[in-house]
Amino acid sequence: MADIGHRDPGHELTVAGKGKGVEFTVDQQDMQRVAKAMRAEEDGKTLRKQLVGELKDAVSPGVSKVQGKLRSIPHLGPTRSSPPMGSYLASRVKPQIRLSGRSTGVAVRIAQTPALRGFKLAARRLNRSSWRRRVFGGVWVTQTSPIPGFFDDTLAEGKEQYRAGVLRALEKMARRVARSA
Repeated sequence: MADIGHRDPGHELTVAGKGKGVEFTVDQQDMQRVAKAMRAEEDGKTLRKQLVGELKDAVSPGVSKVQGKLRSIPHLGPTRSSPPMGSYLASRVKPQIRLSGRSTGVAVRIAQTPALRGFKLAARRLNRSSWRRRVFGGVWVTQTSPIPGFFDDTLAEGKEQYRAGVLRALEKMARRVARSA
């Protein structure tokens, strides 16, 4: 797990890899305090939905970039019975928002893909430059990725933009809750 923005005392930004996706977490305790204050309000559910929507909007440019990179993977054409890998993986890219608990934060994740020709961890392997796999006859081959680093590198490029968007959404909601209190 690599910490980016770790030394900034006001806001933490964590990038977690190894199959857990890339998570941009902005000071978890502040996010939990805002969520707790929203629950105390009369229209807390509405406020929560609005905050989740704004947080998703903050990271949606990153989701779109990752989906674009995945859709650019070349495929053989309409002769295959299963969906093209790039399009299938692009449809599985989702932002995840958690406002309470131990893993509070905003994360961009790609779900596992067991339905994709037995290629359960396709996104994780495509993010690497190469991986080994067994082929017919028990022979091991090294397969290279057509888009190495598509996930980590793409999201790391815009980390400041996503961080600023998440902070803006949290501050906006905190001001709104403070006004109504």
